[in-house]
Amino acid sequence: MTVETAAAHALLGALDRFRVAPADVARYDTDTATAARALRAAPEQVARLADEGLPHVVDAERGPLFDYDDLMNVGMFCGTGQTVPELGLRFLMRFAASSRASWFEPRDWEIGVHPSRTAGGEGAEAPAAGADRLEVTVRVPDLSAPGVELLDGGPFEEPLRTNGYQAAIRLTGAEQTVRDPRIHEAWAEVVDGLASRRVVYQTVPEPLRADHHRAWDLGVADCVVASRLLTDRLRAAGLEATARRGYLLGLFGSDHAWCDVVEDGVHKSLDPVFAFVATVGDERGVAESPEFAAACFGSRFNRLLPCRTDSAEPLVYFDGDPAPYWAMVGVGARPRRTA
Repeated sequence: MTVETAAAHALLGALDRFRVAPADVARYDTDTATAARALRAAPEQVARLADEGLPHVVDAERGPLFDYDDLMNVGMFCGTGQTVPELGLRFLMRFAASSRASWFEPRDWEIGVHPSRTAGGEGAEAPAAGADRLEVTVRVPDLSAPGVELLDGGPFEEPLRTNGYQAAIRLTGAEQTVRDPRIHEAWAEVVDGLASRRVVYQTVPEPLRADHHRAWDLGVADCVVASRLLTDRLRAAGLEATARRGYLLGLFGSDHAWCDVVEDGVHKSLDPVFAFVATVGDERGVAESPEFAAACFGSRFNRLLPCRTDSAEPLVYFDGDPAPYWAMVGVGARPRRTA
């Protein structure tokens, strides 16, 4: 079997491992060329996905058009190790394999938030008609959150800012544990749902994220769905909890969500998806780390920048509507240079 044939089989094999976007929330606007770049595949391999049942529509001029979230799930579950979502997850989670102290020590970041207006990233292709005229608004860092200090940039007086921003921010983690049995019970319910595969961890379209109970009932969840569900469970148990959303910083920035719960007057972070990914380990190209998975239950990491949201709302909007998943291509982050 040639390398090309093996890759094609891997892509097709992914189709049975995730659930496609429900028709009422799917957005079929990603063409074959863009899909091929994201999947590191040949256009004919993408066409084969359509032939084998990946939902799509056929445009008279552009050919098959796919839902971008479905494509990300093909990439995440194919196991080639070369697709954009596989590489992204592996690079972003590399810090979990570093020393425990490095998860919490103060770390200075240079951040640039300038969302992409094209599905292939800026410069990948000519923007769609009218794309350059989109009104882009982004959520700003939550400077009131524990462990967040603005070093340069701003001001960030409003929760939304037009076009984007650049800033230097210091993030300081905190090593903490959780005692309350009510938190333990809610945590176990969500994490066990993912670990048992009763609920598939995959990319979820933003409209379905907004209806997180439906997503969970459909058997799918990502960080936003899991964090909102965990928050609901904690609030129902009488606890003060908030679904947070911001950026996971590394070689680039990625949209991420987690939960904040207050115990004994202290804000503690709960990250069920981080815990799940660190538990399944090499299945997704991430090193297994029970120590890191345990730290996700209460500790705050120095690579998570929370933004100003009330319930893990979207971070980027195009003309007032939540931006597609690929807009995150325009988020950059790197350790701050010192003189």
